[in-house]
Amino acid sequence: MRGFTSLAVALAALAGAALAQGTAGRAPPWAQTLIASDIVATTGGRARLLGDGIDFAVRVTIAPVQGGVARVIRLDGRADSTSLALRRFTGHPTAGWWLWGGDTPVTRTVTPAQRAQIERLARTALSSGGVGDVGETCRAGEQAYVEIAREGRQVAFTRACVGNDQIGALARALSDLAGSRTEEELQVAAREELLAVDRAFAAMAQAQGVPAAFAHFAAEDAHQFAPGRDPARGREAVAAFWSGWPAGATLEWAPDYAQVSERGDMGWTWGRGVAIVNGARTNSRYVTIWRRNYEGEWRFVADIGNEDP
Repeated sequence: MRGFTSLAVALAALAGAALAQGTAGRAPPWAQTLIASDIVATTGGRARLLGDGIDFAVRVTIAPVQGGVARVIRLDGRADSTSLALRRFTGHPTAGWWLWGGDTPVTRTVTPAQRAQIERLARTALSSGGVGDVGETCRAGEQAYVEIAREGRQVAFTRACVGNDQIGALARALSDLAGSRTEEELQVAAREELLAVDRAFAAMAQAQGVPAAFAHFAAEDAHQFAPGRDPARGREAVAAFWSGWPAGATLEWAPDYAQVSERGDMGWTWGRGVAIVNGARTNSRYVTIWRRNYEGEWRFVADIGNEDP
C-alpha cells in the first residue's frame, strides 16, 4: 500500500550568486558552495547571523578533506529558545558537493544545557586571540569554516585541519550535536526519518480518515496499485481511488523497514497492515516508494499492497 528522479542539487551556480551578494565572500573556496545553500541576510559582504530576535549564533561549515559527508550547521539562540538547522551534503572538496535531501534543513530544538555548552566554547574561542586562518590541509580529517556572532560582534575562523584548539573544540561540539557526520550516520538518520514519515502517514489515517491521509501524502505523480485493477495515476486519481473508503472502516499499518538512496532523494518502506471493514478483518503487507520534494518533504510515488494470509 501506499521514485527515482534525482534531487541532487548542483551548487556551483548558487555559489556564484551568493558571492555576488557577499554571502560567502570571506569563506574559503571549498566552503563557498556549501554556505550558498544557507539563505541568511547579508551586510557588508558578510553573513548577518544576528537579527530577527537572534542574539547568539554560530555557523559551522565542515567537510571531510577526502570527501564524504559535509554539513552546514547553524545554531540560532533567542531569549526564549535555541534552534539548530542542519544541511547535509555528499561529495568531495575538489569534485563538488551535492545537497543531500531537500532544500529545507533538518531542524531541532536545542536544550538550555546544550546551548550553554556551545556558548561557553564560543566565548572561549572569541577571547582566545587566535588568528582567523590556521593550519595546513590535513591528509585526513575535516576542515571547517566557523562563524560566531554574539553581542553585536561577528568573527570568522578557518581551519584547514580541525585540531584541538578552541575553534576545533567548538566545531566538533556543534558537529556532534547535529549528527550525520559520516555516511553510516547519515543513512541511519535517513532511515529513521522515513520510518517516522510512514508512521505519521498511518497516524493521519486514524485521526483524519484514510482518504485524507492518502491525498495528503501522495506526490503529484503518485501511482496507487491494487490487485486486479489498473493503477490510479496522479494525486487526484489516488484521492478518487480512496474516496470510496467505507465510513467507519479502519486501515492501520506500521512499517517494519526503510531504506534511502545515497543521495537522500528516494526511499522505500515496507510493513504490515490490517483493514477492518464491516467487522471483517483483512491482514496485508505493503511496499511504499517515497521521493523527497524540493521542500524536503517525503511524498509517496508508488504504493502497493496485498493480502497476508
